[in-house]
Amino acid sequence: MIILESTVFTVIVDILKFIIPSIIVFSATYIMMRQFLEEDYKKKLLEIKEKNTGVITPLKLQAYERFTILLERIAPENMVVRLSQPRQTAAELRQLIIRNVAEEFNHNISQQIYISTQGWELINLIKEQILNIVDISYKKLDENAKGADLGKAIINELMSNEIHPTRSGIEFLKKEIALVM
Repeated sequence: MIILESTVFTVIVDILKFIIPSIIVFSATYIMMRQFLEEDYKKKLLEIKEKNTGVITPLKLQAYERFTILLERIAPENMVVRLSQPRQTAAELRQLIIRNVAEEFNHNISQQIYISTQGWELINLIKEQILNIVDISYKKLDENAKGADLGKAIINELMSNEIHPTRSGIEFLKKEIALVM
């Protein structure tokens, strides 16, 4: 019985002599392979980001350019000059301005993915401010007013505001693009 127990003990010890070094080698190999794969993954991710930066940076710049153009085109004083026509009523000019703002905005709406959330919210706010300026100016006029009267009222309303909506928006975009670059 003692011999049997001694033999079993010897067999177990012999097995452990092989298993323990195998476990140690396997663990070390596993840890090294995992680290290698993680480093390789990080390296490939960095390469992808670098490639994307080469593609996305020009798209971001283009988006900022397009939003700057949008703000210039929907600046109330620019729309008054561009959209005013002889013998036009104030109501007609108002509708043209509202339509122009909507068209310009909708034309550039897809560019929002390339600017910050704050930048996009600012563009929306400026659009609403401009429409509000047009409505306030229109409501101050009598119903027989001409387009030229509305144009003057819009310019006067802009002058009474301390902050010009489109100029402040363009300044914000300039500062934001400086951060991106």
